[in-house]
Amino acid sequence: MPPTVSYSVRRLALFAATLALLTALLRGTPFVAVLLIATLVSGVLSYFLLAGSRERMAQVVAGRVSRLNDRLDLGAAAEDAALDAAELPEKGVSKPE
Repeated sequence: MPPTVSYSVRRLALFAATLALLTALLRGTPFVAVLLIATLVSGVLSYFLLAGSRERMAQVVAGRVSRLNDRLDLGAAAEDAALDAAELPEKGVSKPE
């Protein structure tokens, strides 16, 4: 399973487990409040519990962005070369006075 999918599934599972536990513990509390508390608690837990998974996902994303930037740089260099080649004949022609 790709690291991005793995991290997302683990994050959602942690949120669902936290929400289920807090819903059982905080009976009588409005659901919106339980939902907000579960979001905060699962966020803090995921910071510590999913650090390794998050790091692997970040490496994959950084690699993709790096490859994309490399392709964009190659395209920009090719475009610059084409523009420079098109401008050269213009520079060699003298303008009539």
